[in-house]
Amino acid sequence: MSNIVLADDHLIVAQGIASILQPEHRILAIAKNGLELVEFVKQHEPDLVITDISMPDMTGIAAIAALKRINKTVKIICLTMHEEQEYAESAIAAGAQGYVLKHEASENLVEAVNQVLKGETYLSTSVTVNTEKPQLSSRQISVLRLLAQGKSARQVADELFISPRTVEFHKYSMMKLISAKTSAELIQYAINHGLMD
Repeated sequence: MSNIVLADDHLIVAQGIASILQPEHRILAIAKNGLELVEFVKQHEPDLVITDISMPDMTGIAAIAALKRINKTVKIICLTMHEEQEYAESAIAAGAQGYVLKHEASENLVEAVNQVLKGETYLSTSVTVNTEKPQLSSRQISVLRLLAQGKSARQVADELFISPRTVEFHKYSMMKLISAKTSAELIQYAINHGLMD
């Protein structure tokens, strides 16, 4: 029997998920947002986390990244209504091992839990993920980390002993490489891929 912490901002949905998993698995706690999820995982140290993506205060994807910084070995499944590839890729990049669509939960969630607990990955059949990461150079990563800390191009340039124009060039190159349309998307990429450590 494994110990599980659930997160969903709709209690009725979370209770439905719990009923699918019990009595084979033990539900230790149900969080209603990402911040609460992080706290419950610290308290209970579960074998597995099952989290929604769209939640108040902190999204599921942000919570996954936070949990992986706290405990790299914790296993995580996203249970969501989002079928879009970018959501699945963000969840996997942040550290999730499973991605299950809510309308498939009654048929597939138990199988997903069993696979992920064995160290395997589980994706709903209608979800596609490109797991190949674009390769950023060490200089690009240095620039990205500083930009993600809220520093201006001038401040980054001063810190890395390069020109502001070079900083802007690296920023543009990275955005093109990862298909980011805005600086915010670029910074989200840094967070999702653990480049902030």
